[in-house]
This record gives sequence, structure tokens and C-alpha cells, in this order.
Amino acid sequence: MRHRVYEKVRTCLRLLAMLLATSGAMNAACADDDAPIRLGDYELGRGLALGGTGATLGGYATARYQDPEGGTGQLSLDHLSMMLWWEGAGRFRFFTEVDLQKGVATRRDTPDDDSFLSLERIYVDYVATDSVTLRAGKYLTPIGRWNQIHADPLVWTTSRPMVTDQVFPSTATGVMVLGTVPLLAIGLDYQVFVEAGSDRRPTPNEDPFSEARGLHLNAPLTPELQIGLSLASFEQEDMPNDHKQLVGLDFLWTQRRWELSGEGVYRSSSLGADNAEYGGYVQLVAPLTERLYAVTRAELFRFAGDSSARAWVAGLNYRYRGTLTLKAEWVEGHDLPPGLQEGFLASASILF
Repeated sequence: MRHRVYEKVRTCLRLLAMLLATSGAMNAACADDDAPIRLGDYELGRGLALGGTGATLGGYATARYQDPEGGTGQLSLDHLSMMLWWEGAGRFRFFTEVDLQKGVATRRDTPDDDSFLSLERIYVDYVATDSVTLRAGKYLTPIGRWNQIHADPLVWTTSRPMVTDQVFPSTATGVMVLGTVPLLAIGLDYQVFVEAGSDRRPTPNEDPFSEARGLHLNAPLTPELQIGLSLASFEQEDMPNDHKQLVGLDFLWTQRRWELSGEGVYRSSSLGADNAEYGGYVQLVAPLTERLYAVTRAELFRFAGDSSARAWVAGLNYRYRGTLTLKAEWVEGHDLPPGLQEGFLASASILF
């Protein structure tokens, strides 16, 4: 046991030294640290404008290394995402994203390791007024915060919190009304959605909606603090007779590059209390240098059938000019689901 703890501490210290060295090398490589990375007329991270069409091509790529305890390490091209969006002079807008998942891997031990081309999003927006936008198509399910951030370069850890991955499908196909309305001294962000069609190319091992309706509200109470509320009622294709009700709360607090966030969700089932699921996480981000951050997260999740999982994540995140992100973390826990394993995780993401 003592040897195991020593090995973990030594791994974390090596990782810290590596990222600090990387930080210094990258900052020294350019005198103007805030200057964007350019390739000719193209600025990395802002997408490539396609002439005068109003369309822009962008995306991101993520390389991932995982070394689970008691297992064998695996290196993969975890995501290669391409996005195309269009904004004309009128009220209509268009967005689509396709994602090649695990396109290349050093080993494929289970069907979960197989490559898959996912249609992540495809929708049309109509901007009716300054506070009302109508959306139709396939979009990220508006529950909580993490699921809607979506892109690897924009989240703090390589691993995903259990409560954002186990309770509801990550995408929905239908219609949505969204916008911001004035409320006292603040603006209230809202999203109201209704499932109106079967999912096209859903993520493998995810049970898509067969019907759903719900809303997400986000209130910035102060410049530093935001509070969110999620409500949803839905059924899924694999269990059409199980009607689920979901309520969730989320928050985000930021102050001088410190960040504290969390989500909690309770999902009931018409099949009885034994089929209810609930859980949550709290995550703290602390700046170490100008671009290097320490990240720690505690999670708890109760599965249907009364089994429970706990997880603790500790790691580092290095962000370079908003386009390149290096992450490394250690995951520890009990009774974790198949998508989350104890051990070491690292990733490098670049935003096109």
C-alpha cells in the first residue's frame, strides 16, 4: 500500500515538472505571449472563413493516453471533430459537427474501443427577436453545464464526471427555444426543448431519447456566480415503458482565475424507487502559473439497483493561447462504471 502511494506521488511530481517545463518553453518561444497563432491569413482557434460565403470551418482534435491500474496503456486519436457554421445577413444560421471517435488506437480490446463517425450536431437557428431564437435539428441536450461545453479543449479534465455521462443522452433531436430575458438587474438565460424525432447516428452505448421535453435556466446572480436549474421528462428507446423525471442544479463561481463548479442531478423512474439514479460532483480549479492550473474533483453517483460509485480526480491543465490544452490526471475511486477507470489519464487537444 505504501509503495502504491509513493508511486502515485512520484508520478504527479514528474507530471508537474514536465508541464512547468513545457510552460516555460512555450512562453519563451514567443515574445508576445498574447499574440494569436497564425498560418498565413488563418488564425488558429477561430476557424477558416470560406471566402465570402458567410461559412466558417473549424473543429478540434484530441490525442489521449490512458494507463488504467492493472491494465495496459493505450494511446488513441480520441476525437477528430469538424464543425461548419454559417451566418448570413438575415435571421437564419446553420451549424453542424461530425466527430471521428477513436479513429486511431494502439490497441482495441473491446467494442467500446472501435472507431465511430458520430453526427454530433446539425441544426438551423432562426433569430426571431433579441431574446428569442428558434432551433430545429440535433443539438447537445441542455441539462447542466458540462454537457453543453462539449469540446475537449474547453473542459478542465480528460475524464468526464459520471453524473454528466450516465443519467441522460448527450444529444437530442427536435426543436428548442432559447435566449436571454431581463430579470430584475440580471439577464436570465433559458433553453426549452422538445424531442421530435429519432436520433441520427447516436453515440455508441448510449440509449437515445424516444421522447423528451425539458428546460435549462441559468441566472448570473453576480459577476462571479451563476446558478442553473434543469428540468426534464423523458423516455429512452431501449426502455420505452420507463418514464423518467429529472431535476438538476448547477453552479459556477469564478474569482481571479480560481474556479469552483458543480452539478447535482436526481432522476426518478416510473418503475419504482430502485430504478432512481442520482449524483453530483464538485470541482476546484486553482492557478499555479499564468497558464498552468491544478484541478481536483470529487464525485458521487448512485446507479439504478442501489449500487454506488465514488471517484476522486486530481490533475493539471496547461492552456496555451486558448488553442492548445495539455491535461494529465490521476483517477481514484470505487465501483466505477465502464467508461471511467482508476489510473492515469493524459490528453493533448488543439482547437482549429
